Amino acid sequence: MQWILAIPFVRDEGGDWITRHVGGSARFTAAPAHYDHDRSRAVSGLSEWSDYLRHAWQAWRLVRQAAPGEAGLMTGFPQLAAAAALVKLVLGRRDVPLVAWCFNLGRTPGGWKARLARAVLGQVDVFVVHSRREIALYAAWLDLPPERFVFVPLSIQDEPRETREDEAEPFVLAMGSANRDYRTLAAATERLGVRTVIVAGAHAVEGAHLPSNVTVLNGLDIAACHDLCGRARVNVVPLSNIAFTSGQVTVLEAMMLGKPVVATRAAGTEDYVVEGENGLLVPPADPDALAAALAALWDDPEARTRLGRGARRTIEERATFRAVAPAMAAVLEAARARAAGGPGLAAPPAPSRSPSV
Repeated sequence: MQWILAIPFVRDEGGDWITRHVGGSARFTAAPAHYDHDRSRAVSGLSEWSDYLRHAWQAWRLVRQAAPGEAGLMTGFPQLAAAAALVKLVLGRRDVPLVAWCFNLGRTPGGWKARLARAVLGQVDVFVVHSRREIALYAAWLDLPPERFVFVPLSIQDEPRETREDEAEPFVLAMGSANRDYRTLAAATERLGVRTVIVAGAHAVEGAHLPSNVTVLNGLDIAACHDLCGRARVNVVPLSNIAFTSGQVTVLEAMMLGKPVVATRAAGTEDYVVEGENGLLVPPADPDALAAALAALWDDPEARTRLGRGARRTIEERATFRAVAPAMAAVLEAARARAAGGPGLAAPPAPSRSPSV
């Protein structure tokens, strides 16, 4: 089957993404995206929705060029899923399988937005989420059976490199802006008195009391962020919203560099950070617990090395594009079967939480 991709970061079918590693009869064609999707926006405005609708329509034009039953559509991010589902509803093309990959919401709105979402997103055959908690959350919000939602680990382009900890001026590093709890982090590191670097937008630290041992940076490119991550003694991802996913990319990129992570136990972390194997998990909004976890790694180089090795295994075995390709193949087949009137086996086996599996 030919799968049309409406995914902003996939510019062509030859790009290095999961689809490159999916075998079998699946073929992929990218509908061009003439815009950049900004994941940091809390709310999409009219201009952004115009981009998403145009992109979805371009994808559907490619679908309609194929013979009936020969093409499906896969989107990336909820906005594209909604736009593509709306077009599917208007065209009456229930025969075209629609997969919503990376269906990750920062919140589930109520009122008319919820009613509109339920009316439109029922056209999606399979939703792919990147945390197990999201399955029940989104199924209830959209009034859809949980079987329509599949957990597949978030994947990243694996770019391992040798790193060297800054032994002369060791520091704790926290990166990212979405749903971050820098108040709790500042309180924890103030008690420890250790040098702490936060890389985030100004809004993420607004209102937080930042002691003299905490430095805030922003505007860094990805190379500079990776350099800091590799040099940090301890990487930490403190989260304020534990019901919705955030922080996953930060966690995975630290693990990619062989760095264990201290993270808040939340929807976005508990499927990736395995206590005592590749990092440490702490309760939300608990400065004492966070300080204890940071101190445990700060003072124990052997633990950092052991957990760092576990972090690398997590990436290699569960979170690369190649590693999740079989799950994508199963999702596509489930969507095809459902659109064709079959049972639509909506769930490939979810990968184990353990990095050693």
